[in-house]
Amino acid sequence: MTKTIIKGGRVLTMTDGAKEKRADILIENGRIADIAPDITADAEVIDATDDIVIPGFVDTHRHVWQTQLRTVATDWSLFDYFVEMRLSYSTFYTAEDAYLGNYVGALEALDAGITTLVDHCHILNTPEHAEEAARGLQDSGMRAIFCYGTFPNEPRVPMEVPDDPGWRHKTARELRAHRLSDSRGLVRFGFAPSEAEAMPFEELAAEIKLARELDAGAISLHAAMGSYAFDAHIVENLKKEGLLGPDLLFVHGSAFTDLELDLIRETGAGISATPETELQMGMGFPVAHRAHAHGVRTGLGIDIVSNYSGDMFLPMRLALQSTRALHNAEFEARKRAPAVIEPKAESVLRMATIGGAEAINMQKEIGTLEKGKSADIAIISTDAIHMTPSFDPVGALVMNARPSDISTVLVNGKVVKRDGKLTGVDWPALRSRFAASANRIMEGFRTVDITATAEATRPIMPHLE
Repeated sequence: MTKTIIKGGRVLTMTDGAKEKRADILIENGRIADIAPDITADAEVIDATDDIVIPGFVDTHRHVWQTQLRTVATDWSLFDYFVEMRLSYSTFYTAEDAYLGNYVGALEALDAGITTLVDHCHILNTPEHAEEAARGLQDSGMRAIFCYGTFPNEPRVPMEVPDDPGWRHKTARELRAHRLSDSRGLVRFGFAPSEAEAMPFEELAAEIKLARELDAGAISLHAAMGSYAFDAHIVENLKKEGLLGPDLLFVHGSAFTDLELDLIRETGAGISATPETELQMGMGFPVAHRAHAHGVRTGLGIDIVSNYSGDMFLPMRLALQSTRALHNAEFEARKRAPAVIEPKAESVLRMATIGGAEAINMQKEIGTLEKGKSADIAIISTDAIHMTPSFDPVGALVMNARPSDISTVLVNGKVVKRDGKLTGVDWPALRSRFAASANRIMEGFRTVDITATAEATRPIMPHLE
C-alpha cells in the first residue's frame, strides 16, 4: 500500500466555498484517505508548509494537438482560425505530429496544475492519428476525456486515408473497443461531432446517438458562438428530438438565450466557457457567470495554445474581470458607481475546479479535496516575490499566481511534478523532437495559398464584415 502525506499546507478543499484551513492530507493508493491537522503515518512526506493546496484544475475544453503552433493565432479572428488552422495547418499533421502535440500539450497542462482536461480532438486525419493522439494523452499521466473528433480534415501530404467514407465512425468504435476501453481509466473515451451548428442536424443527431452507443464520457459541442451561431437554436432543436442530456458539454455558448440556458440546466448538461477565445475572436461575451447564475454546471477551458496561455490563471482572471467590467458598466450608464464589486474571485476558482468537474459529470471523483476522492492535487508555492505575502489564498491564486508557482502536482496519487519540475520527462531531448515536428508543419503551411482558401471559405460565414 503506497502512502503519501502532504504536510502543513493552506488547504482549500472547495467543498464549502474556498475556505482555508491548515491541514495535512493523507493519500493511500491514489485516493484521499484523510484530511486533518498533524496526520502521522508511515508514508512519503511532501512538505507544503505555507503553500496553497487545491484540487487540480479541470480544463473543460482544449484542442491539445495545436501545441506545435504556439503564437501563430495572436491576431486571428474566428474566420482566420478556420481558414488557417482548421483548413490549412491541420492538413500537414502526421500521426507522429498528433502524438507529439497531445503529449507535450498534456505535459504543459500538468506543469500548470491542470490534472484533468477535455481534449476536443479534431486532428484525426487518419485512423492512426486517433491512436497516436490518444496515446499522447495516456503517456503523459494526465486524467482526460479524449473527445474523438469527426471533422473531415483533408491531408495535403501523403497519408493512408481509408477509401470507406464511413471510416471515422468505424475508427471511433475501434478506439473505444481497444485503446480507450476502460470507462474508469485515466484517459476515457469522449466524442466531438464535426461542427454542431454547421453540419446538417440529422447528421449531428446521428453522431450524438453513436456517441451514446459507445458510452462517451462527454460529448463536446461548439455552440452559440456569438454571431457565428447563424440562429441555429441548437439547444431547442436537441430538446425537440429528445437528445439533450447530462453527457453534453456545450462549448463557448455566448449567444445562448435565457431559455436555452434553462433547458441546459434542466437536462443536466454542462457549459465550458473559454474567455480568451471568446473575447478575442468575436464570439460574444463569455457566458460563464451568466450560465452559472442560471444554475448550469459551468467550467472554464483554455481552448487553444496556438494563441493563449496553457494555464488556468489567465482564463480565471479574464472571466472575472470582464464580467466585473460588464457589471460596472451598468452603474456607469446611470452615472453611478458600485459600492460592492461582483462577482467575487471565488466564483472563478470554483469554475476552474469543482465547477469543471460538474460540467463533465466527474464531480464524484475529482474537483474537491475529500476523503475517498481521487488524489488529483496541485500545490502552489507562495515564495516568489509576486506571491509574498498571500493573505488571501483565493486572491493569490486568481490574481497573482503563475504556472511557475506550481511546485508539486499529483494525479491519482502519483507525483507528476515535484519541486517545480515534471517527473520522468527529458525535456531537452523531447524539445528537439517537438521543434522538428513544428518546423515541418510550418514548412508545409507556407506552401498554401491562404488568400484562395479564404475566398473559397468566406461564403459559408455570411455574418463577416
